[in-house]
Amino acid sequence: MMPRCIAVFLLATACGLAADLTGIWTGQQTGRRGEPEDIAFRFKMDGPALTGKLFGDEFDLPISEAVVEGDQIRFVITTTNYYSGTKSRFIYTGTVRGTEIELTRERVQTPEEKAANRPPFKQTITLKRLT
Repeated sequence: MMPRCIAVFLLATACGLAADLTGIWTGQQTGRRGEPEDIAFRFKMDGPALTGKLFGDEFDLPISEAVVEGDQIRFVITTTNYYSGTKSRFIYTGTVRGTEIELTRERVQTPEEKAANRPPFKQTITLKRLT
């Protein structure tokens, strides 16, 4: 009985330590031509589980593979090229600091890009809590 109580307490404590990210978070990222682009996410926490989406001009993109541990966050956004149908995966990792999240966005390289020894594309984005 005592080990079960300790396990429940530890699980509850771990869940309580995760940052509550529920709400809309906005920021700017560098666009294809180097100009700043607005970016916004809606996150929803349900206990330790994180769901959400990246708002888009024409449609929203769901986040997947989301993990929140303490002040650390990680999730994936997958895009599909409208013309060719090819998919691109972007991994977002970061740290929550109160009303800000500092994220690193990294595009997962294709096998062709790896074979050509192209460096991975990374950029840093700071999001601020809107709601």
